[in-house]
Amino acid sequence: MAKILITDGMAPEGIDILKQAGHQVDSKKLTADELVKIIGEYDGLVVRSATQVTEKVLVAGAPALKVVGRAGVGVDNIDLPAATKVGVVAMNAPDGNTISAAEHTVGMIFATARMIPQAYAKLSGKGEWDKKSFTGVELIGKTLGVVGLGKIGKHVATICQAAGMNVIAFDPFLSAEVAKSLQIESVTVDDLLKRADFVTLHTPLTEQTRNLINADRLKTMKKTARIVNVARGGIIDEKALADALKAGTIGGAAIDVFEQEPIPADHPLIGVPNAIITPHLGASTEEAQTKVSVAIAQQFNAFFATGKIINAVNVQLRVDPAIDGYLLAAEQLGAALVQTLDEPLTSLEVVAKGSLSKYDTKPLAVAALKGALAKISSQTVNFVTVSTIAKERGISITSSVSEQSENGEQLVLKAASKTGVHIIAGALVGGQLRVLRYNEFPIDLPIGGHLLVMEYPDRPGMVGKYGSILGANSINIARMEVSRIDGRGDALVILTLDDPISPAVFEEIKTNVKPTKAYRISL
Repeated sequence: MAKILITDGMAPEGIDILKQAGHQVDSKKLTADELVKIIGEYDGLVVRSATQVTEKVLVAGAPALKVVGRAGVGVDNIDLPAATKVGVVAMNAPDGNTISAAEHTVGMIFATARMIPQAYAKLSGKGEWDKKSFTGVELIGKTLGVVGLGKIGKHVATICQAAGMNVIAFDPFLSAEVAKSLQIESVTVDDLLKRADFVTLHTPLTEQTRNLINADRLKTMKKTARIVNVARGGIIDEKALADALKAGTIGGAAIDVFEQEPIPADHPLIGVPNAIITPHLGASTEEAQTKVSVAIAQQFNAFFATGKIINAVNVQLRVDPAIDGYLLAAEQLGAALVQTLDEPLTSLEVVAKGSLSKYDTKPLAVAALKGALAKISSQTVNFVTVSTIAKERGISITSSVSEQSENGEQLVLKAASKTGVHIIAGALVGGQLRVLRYNEFPIDLPIGGHLLVMEYPDRPGMVGKYGSILGANSINIARMEVSRIDGRGDALVILTLDDPISPAVFEEIKTNVKPTKAYRISL
């Protein structure tokens, strides 16, 4: 039986589960120094958001401390590299707030449809009986656009379908078959914004989704449309949203998450009449807090009873030490390749070649899929959850080997969508991952950082065009790789950049260069 320390409180149901399993449980509120002094006495540590599990804490806990569990989703307060270094498993409870976040979203949809908070404020605060100012709209027959169809997005869609709404959705990993089974129409994000009466966001915050809803996209929405965000701050350009609401570009908004939290007193959405704002309440229910406590307690019990690891966020698959470096390589290649797909991923094939083929390389296929899913999925993607998420999204994965290796290629990834197959191949050279092929183009490029990938008909002056645009926007080119299959044919250029390219700069480059294909990749 284990000795477990709880520092940020825990629902009684979770504590009871631990005690019933025979564990000694101590619940204490500690300063950072106090935690360092006593953590070495414990086998497990349960935290929420307040306790900072720093490298100093983890080192002080070793070798007794075996597992740290976050009773919640985020693990920003746990030093994951340090935990891995000292052999401490870090777990979280990723599904505990799914229902709460979905229900808060639905509540915000109803609230913005009927302007409930505004009417309440006027009647209770000013005593004014004002019916004319608060004529709302019914949901039945309206179109709901869901951006990101993970577990939360699906639950919101189900509830709103029951309310009589028609649902359309954008999700790069949503296959046509899965969408059809959910009675949801799969569309592009721009089509969704034009057609939807209500838009709800359920994506992670990535380089691709930051300011996904900007001033230009807000202008494409219906003037009567409402937008809801209970996902992540930063997905919506908050100033642009405030301006659109004031100008009547859209009808209303309900926002629970912000780029800066707590929001400053001069935040542009404060005081906007057709905006509803709440202080990040998506997971703030009694049930959610109980669920995450119960989940982490059950995970601890499984870990200490059988060694089973559930919802770990820092555990790598067991692979032969001789190919251990290829685990991260496969993940990076998967993350890079998926960012060049224009359609939802339907399958991923991983081929191990040459000397790599004599090892069990199935874990490399899982790692590649993990890298791909983590770039777009709003769910927690790790080696425990990746297969389940892929199954939910209708994505198949296969692995194979070949003793033959062309041009030094060791690992080949083939990502299929309904419009075709994209290929990336690479190898570890001196411990560094180098990409050796992209589709039919041979290249030799160390992978990492921020990349701009373009294909265009080879003609003079192209380098000067995009080089000048990048320079004018203070974006430095760290490395440039150009590949041609034959002279004056199509050319592939990959630029490694010191900084990410904004959507505006990306569009400017596409307008001037007119590439047949162009992608931004962030690793």
